[in-house]
Amino acid sequence: MTQLNLIANAKNNIDLHLTPIKNGNEVTEATIIELIEKSEYSKLRCISVNVKNAVAELNDVLKPLQDNQTGREITYQVLERIDATISISIDDDEMGATAEITAAQGGKHLTAKAILEAAQTAGVKKGFSKEELVKLAQLAARGEPRSQITLQIATGKLPINGKDATIEPLVESAQSRILRPKKGEDGSVDMRDLGDIICVRVGEAIAKKVPPTAGKQGYTVTANPLLPEPGIDVSLVSGDGTAISPKNNNVLISQKVGLPKVIPNGMEVDEVYKIKDVSIASGNINFTGSVIIDGDVNEGMKVIAGGDITIGGFVESAMIEAGGDITISGGIIGRKHDIEKTKITDVNMSVSVNAKGNLYAKYCQYAQISCGKDMRIENQLLHSQINVNGSLKVGTEEKSNGTLIGGYIKVGKFVTAGMVGATAGSNTIINFDHELMKLKEELQDIEARLKIDNDKTTELKTASNKLKKLPKTKQTSDMLTKVISTYQFHANRMGEILLEKEKNEITTQEYMESVYVEATEKLYHGVQMIVGEYNDRSRREYGPSKLIYKERKIHIEPLVNT
Repeated sequence: MTQLNLIANAKNNIDLHLTPIKNGNEVTEATIIELIEKSEYSKLRCISVNVKNAVAELNDVLKPLQDNQTGREITYQVLERIDATISISIDDDEMGATAEITAAQGGKHLTAKAILEAAQTAGVKKGFSKEELVKLAQLAARGEPRSQITLQIATGKLPINGKDATIEPLVESAQSRILRPKKGEDGSVDMRDLGDIICVRVGEAIAKKVPPTAGKQGYTVTANPLLPEPGIDVSLVSGDGTAISPKNNNVLISQKVGLPKVIPNGMEVDEVYKIKDVSIASGNINFTGSVIIDGDVNEGMKVIAGGDITIGGFVESAMIEAGGDITISGGIIGRKHDIEKTKITDVNMSVSVNAKGNLYAKYCQYAQISCGKDMRIENQLLHSQINVNGSLKVGTEEKSNGTLIGGYIKVGKFVTAGMVGATAGSNTIINFDHELMKLKEELQDIEARLKIDNDKTTELKTASNKLKKLPKTKQTSDMLTKVISTYQFHANRMGEILLEKEKNEITTQEYMESVYVEATEKLYHGVQMIVGEYNDRSRREYGPSKLIYKERKIHIEPLVNT
């Protein structure tokens, strides 16, 4: 019988050696394939055409031989070792490079170093990950023969843009200082020296400029630099009562004793009027700067200031008006009214507080409040008339955990408290009409202008049609040209106004969907939310909840992770 052997050749590929003997079973392609599959070389690539040629040549050699006669040896390479191959692709934006390895079939595997060199040859120069190179080499070595393994091996680095210059206050605001007064050695707090607590001294550093940064350069995997955008610089503004420090151009110092106030890109120091209490003995106060009151503002008194007003005690049935912020360490207390028998908006409150800036107090009851920015009451806000352009928060700086009961509240952005409403008694009405009124007035102006242009185009269209019916003369032709030109002007302006109207409607819808009333602990019945022409109220007790406007209705949704 013909002898078959698989023997490694000089290139470490595998040859089939045939010794033809005219006798025994016939050798076919299947015989050779079976031999290969049972050998240690079974995973090498089979050269099928050479197997076929070897069988054909064997049959030619055997044909003239006598039985048991041996013919010449036949040798064909039937198996070959294939080394792993690699291709490198670079992303269009050059921010990533990926290697695709076709796993070896009995041949050499690619090392991490070989992958790196192939990538470098393909133009990848930066951003290599050693871990990914090693991982890819290991995955390819373990992969099935001729399988494809793909991995990103290099990543570019985006530039980090520079930070804009900022102006940082070096002193706390009046509100921060009054909320965190210094304690004596025995732990007690003395509010009698409130002016000394919240005023700055001559020469005191009150603000500093943090210069802009240049940013950090990035790169692509092909080593092209990616330049950052440098931060934008701002000038440190020295407001009234301040000056740039002679020792450091980035520091602002106070030139007088007074109350520090933040202004755009700087600070100013307000003249301060300080008094212990405001009573019949002191008289009313009307001051152009800021006012600091160590103690209380008693019943029937008035305090008016062009700047901020800071009060260490209480305000009881008095009138307070500030061109800036109002900070009240104690409470705002008005005379109690029978709110179950009298409509809250008809009640004439005995205490009135009006701040063009922000407003803070520990608690507030039976008061009329107007606030140009944001308002925060720390503990309780009860049965008051509130008009706040910004937001209303009842609670600490960190958490909405205070109580809001009753009253009529007009607010611009949102209302948040721990508990909103009460188990019994009057309703709590919250109306978001500040911004809506402005948008409505804007819309009315738009529609008025639209009507003017619409009427004008109708009039010009009629005139144009009449002119077209007249005999053609130079005069009528000139008039028609002028009428058409004027018509086009008004028609174009109508298009612009219609875009304005569309923008107004989108802004209105976005605003209505952005406002909310939030109760982080409990929402009681009788809390009414009004958003334009849509309103509804709670009719039972809820857990943590949020009133919102959505799809032309007021909804009450549960709060998650409050």
